[in-house]
Amino acid sequence: MFKIDRELSDKSNILEQRVLIYDPRKCSGCMYCMIACSFHHYGIIDLNKAFLHVYEDEEKPGSFINIFCTHCEYPACEAACPAEPKAITKDPDSGIVKIDKLRCIGCRSCIYACPNSIPFFDETYDTCVKCDFCNGDPICAKYCSTGALRVVSREEAKEIVEVLFTERGD
Repeated sequence: MFKIDRELSDKSNILEQRVLIYDPRKCSGCMYCMIACSFHHYGIIDLNKAFLHVYEDEEKPGSFINIFCTHCEYPACEAACPAEPKAITKDPDSGIVKIDKLRCIGCRSCIYACPNSIPFFDETYDTCVKCDFCNGDPICAKYCSTGALRVVSREEAKEIVEVLFTERGD
């Protein structure tokens, strides 16, 4: 009986986790998300320091691609981190994957392990850094004037992505 209750508890926890979702149909390419991110984390406007990146889609001029950490359900970056204790951890309640700059040894294993190479080496801190989800209230989504970036439940995100891929024909 305990096992069933635990499984239900774990499932409800996943349903409560929030993620960032991107709708390319709404993105204008204004880069306000990148500006807000770099200013929030570094106090300067430097698009190279933003934890997400907007690119124009080479196959569809006037359309944009936004690359950011999805705080994977099973983060490869966390598994690849050799530091003891781990510098990269996933909070089991929020689902947020963070890098602890004090524990990071700067080996870049997380960069190579991530399927999207999201973490990057920050020479300011001599550590790897990535999106920390602004402790549950992503500044990038707040400043997205078109609503292309939104925070939704992990389950809702799966449904939205399915619709987007169906519309694209992928």
